[in-house]
Amino acid sequence: MLLVIIFACIEFARLSLIRNLAQDAAYFAARIAMVPGGTSAEAIAEANRILGIINTQNAAVTINNGQGLSDSSSEVRVRIQVPVDDNALFVPMFSRGRTIETEAVMRTERYDGFFQASQ
Repeated sequence: MLLVIIFACIEFARLSLIRNLAQDAAYFAARIAMVPGGTSAEAIAEANRILGIINTQNAAVTINNGQGLSDSSSEVRVRIQVPVDDNALFVPMFSRGRTIETEAVMRTERYDGFFQASQ
């Protein structure tokens, strides 16, 4: 029984680590994309780089609900979904189809026409 409790603690600690890492990945991906010239591809690459630190498998990263970024984007919304079944050892026996989901939203620093040059 003690062994089961120890393995359960290890498993839930790993899932907590994945959740925290997914939150960090969403935040840093949004920071990459919010600056002028930032692209969706760069944000996705940054999120996948951070998720790869602990070898997270099959995570889905979407930018602005799949719409991507443009010069007129006023905000960046990075959503990350990590399937529990692909990243846990014992929990998939009890949590079929569950995902860890997180999202970061930031305003962009793109020019929106507020500056008027004086003549």
